[in-house]
Amino acid sequence: MRSMPRRSSKHSKKKRNQFLIITLLAILIVGSIGLSFYIKGSSDGDGNIADHVDENNEPDSEDQGENNAENEVDSDPDPEPEPDPEPEETFTDIRIAVAGDIMAHSPQIKTAWEDGGDYYDFKPMFEDVRPILREADMTIANFETTTAGPELEYTGYPMFNSPDSLIDALVYTGVDVLTTANNHSLDTRDSGLIRTVQQIRERGIDTVGTYVDDSEDRVLIREVEGIKFAIISYTESTNGLGDQYDQTYLNSIINLMTKENISRDIKTAKEADVDFIISYMHWGQEYMTEPDGTQLDYAQFMADEGVDLILGSHPHVIQKTDVIEASDGRESFVVYSLGNFISNQRQETLGDGFANTEDGLIINFDLRKNDQTGETVITDVEYIPTWVYRHQESGRSSFTYRILPIESFLLEDEISAAYKSRMERSFESTISKMYEFEAEKE
Repeated sequence: MRSMPRRSSKHSKKKRNQFLIITLLAILIVGSIGLSFYIKGSSDGDGNIADHVDENNEPDSEDQGENNAENEVDSDPDPEPEPDPEPEETFTDIRIAVAGDIMAHSPQIKTAWEDGGDYYDFKPMFEDVRPILREADMTIANFETTTAGPELEYTGYPMFNSPDSLIDALVYTGVDVLTTANNHSLDTRDSGLIRTVQQIRERGIDTVGTYVDDSEDRVLIREVEGIKFAIISYTESTNGLGDQYDQTYLNSIINLMTKENISRDIKTAKEADVDFIISYMHWGQEYMTEPDGTQLDYAQFMADEGVDLILGSHPHVIQKTDVIEASDGRESFVVYSLGNFISNQRQETLGDGFANTEDGLIINFDLRKNDQTGETVITDVEYIPTWVYRHQESGRSSFTYRILPIESFLLEDEISAAYKSRMERSFESTISKMYEFEAEKE
């Protein structure tokens, strides 16, 4: 059999070469385009290949961290908010000053006239304690006289009627509150009692304990630097002068010391949402240096009822201070008698056994209120013993009266050695009765 002749290889080889050339050109074109895109996507702004691809074709650590952070945000789209910080505690600090009986015996009234020239000027008697009292945010004292007006004779013991300018002197001294319930409130009868309240209030001093009529609140509410006080006041005696009046009427113009009256007024104070309750009592026995059973009983009763600070007057001598525990565990501070602030009572007028009637006392109470909880406490107590200086200066027909803070005047040359000796006795006698107060450390 004859074999088929083979096709000439010249034409087929040519065609094969053309196909290879075309294929090679296509590969080069496609590769060139791909490389161009790769370089463009991986270069920086200057056309350089970026550094974030390493030899192993792995992203650098910075890109990896950004990717992880994005993944974490995506996995927790609503993170819990941080809790609000606890509010910082803030406090309000104030100082109140208290003093005892303010009396005007006949020799004092004579002195006031001579000091004034043509009117009664009591201001010099208070000049030395004025800086102390004016520094306090509130000052309280007992007004143991009446101001029934010039139509009646100005008199001292036993029926007190003082010039209105005595009140002016107390305004000048810095007194803010006067208690007026005492055994001399009715010395010029009910009309004198009512006028006394009116004259004091007209001069801008608050009163508590006696009233114009029964429409008035029995409780004095007074706010000082955001601390709300309730002040109440009562007298154990009217020297029998209250017997001439109907009891309903009598109780409408003066607060008599009964537990029913005190409970009533403390309830009113609590309903007013006060921060601190003060009672000022005219009680006890004259010239006794220790509180009697009635004082002790009523002090405990008031502490149990919610009174924070209990002040006392009438004995005309200093009695002890103390802290007593109430039935609910609270503590109340008590001053059984603040003594005479100013008077003519002393050893020259009453006898050698009555030197303690010359002794007086200013007490500064520092109070602190927690602005968040409202709790108000006594943080410090400062005792300032005073002594009534009475001396007849050369060229005067009357005595000079001055209330002296003892410590400040013991080194003064103007005070004689004899008077300094009496002041030292007074200071030691007063301080020996004072409670050593120390606030609880926070």
